[in-house]
Amino acid sequence: MKKDIFRSFMALSFVFIAIFSSAYLNSIKEKSREEAKKIQNKNLNKTYESSLESSDFNLPIVIIDTNGKLVPREEKIPVNMQVYDNKEKSNKLSNDPNIVSKASIKIRGNSTSKYPKKQYNIELLTNKGKENEKKMLGMAKSSDWVLNGPFADKSLMRNYIALKTSRNIMEYAPDVRFCEVFLIDDNSTEIKEKHYKGVYVMIEKIKRGDKRVDITKSLKNLNETSFILAKDRQKEGDIKLKSYGKETYLYHYGLNVVYPKNSLTPEKYKYIEKHISEFERVLYSDKFNDPVLGYNKYIDIDSFVDYYIINEFFKNTDAGLLSTYIYKDYEDKIKAGPVWDFNKSLGNHNDEIGKPYDYTAFFMNQRPWFDRLMEDINFANKVVDRYKLLRKTYLSDEYLLNLIDETVKSLGDASKRNFYQWPMDMSNQAEVFEENGDVSGEYSADISKYKEFLKKNDHLLKDATGKATSYDEEINLMKNFIVKRGKWMDENIDSLRKWAN
Repeated sequence: MKKDIFRSFMALSFVFIAIFSSAYLNSIKEKSREEAKKIQNKNLNKTYESSLESSDFNLPIVIIDTNGKLVPREEKIPVNMQVYDNKEKSNKLSNDPNIVSKASIKIRGNSTSKYPKKQYNIELLTNKGKENEKKMLGMAKSSDWVLNGPFADKSLMRNYIALKTSRNIMEYAPDVRFCEVFLIDDNSTEIKEKHYKGVYVMIEKIKRGDKRVDITKSLKNLNETSFILAKDRQKEGDIKLKSYGKETYLYHYGLNVVYPKNSLTPEKYKYIEKHISEFERVLYSDKFNDPVLGYNKYIDIDSFVDYYIINEFFKNTDAGLLSTYIYKDYEDKIKAGPVWDFNKSLGNHNDEIGKPYDYTAFFMNQRPWFDRLMEDINFANKVVDRYKLLRKTYLSDEYLLNLIDETVKSLGDASKRNFYQWPMDMSNQAEVFEENGDVSGEYSADISKYKEFLKKNDHLLKDATGKATSYDEEINLMKNFIVKRGKWMDENIDSLRKWAN
């Protein structure tokens, strides 16, 4: 009996020892993890010396440290990133950052990649290289972001104004926030004025997700799939569709698969290609406006109407040709959007579409797909009626001019700092950089190389007559364009019905 009691006691003792040992070991492991995390964060949360530490920044601050490398255009490089976003008051470099993360970065854009002020694609990463989703500047959590650097857009806000407005009109448009960026690409531990890159617009990258393009995740067991496509310049690495419209020269720039990519099988690719081609063949057929057999079978008409109106009103001259997105969920029809890239809108266009700030003429009715849609009286009527309704709300002079005034106020002194770094007379020569490739030879962010190029090649300079020479003048030009564009469209919108059947 005593032996049994002893054995039971010993057994219980071993159990308690095992539990205690396990708990103790777990505690040690947890402490080790915490210490490792502190070391990792210490490495990421680099402390920089700076004469700017006492400076107040009215916008959030983004610091990108490339560890001594130039940011390339064609491939991503690893960087460390810090974000300072004190929502209650101004930001200082002496504050603690709200976000500290590893990231990958590359230069984005085609013509814009040649500007002195670069734009960037950014993906936040964990220490193990996985996606690191964060709430960026108050926007919905994600790992993928676009840093849009307004250069040719001297208002600094065309993308901001257009996307903010579109979020009130369409099912989804990318969210946006302003920030000021420091790019440290010289291994410096001191933040200097030369690292300051001006005012940027942080924009949600177009991708599938509950808070972005809300379509069903592509399912493995089906040959069908939801998808996002982009009509744009096609480059190496893009998944290009051999669609009916591209193959028969209905348009020059083809469609690329944005989603799905990693899970795109040959069968899913064929499904997307077939579905788009069927839509295009029907759209340009004799029965295109048949209520049963026509384009209505394939597209969500209201989304195409809103897409048409937004880009027409803002005179976003790339729309329908470039940076043009469509998406489709499994059981839904094709939807137009999200809208994208308004740098050359609101009068800030090149001469091929008319003189800058020319507020007259329609152009969306000449764009692929929309040229045919506008031949249908039902579609044309929807455009006209919807336009007149939106002019009472989100496309009214009052709404847009107030939004501009509020945005100017929120930018505050940041606009002055931006144009100290990127002089306005240089921004007025954006076309020179577009036409002459990357004049730095390495997509450098060093402004001196671009200044030197303009100085040595003054015969290439464009006539800047009619372009703003101050920030206040640029804002007034944009405001005047909105008022005049709205008035002109009010007087001419009914003419869109004229050629419809």
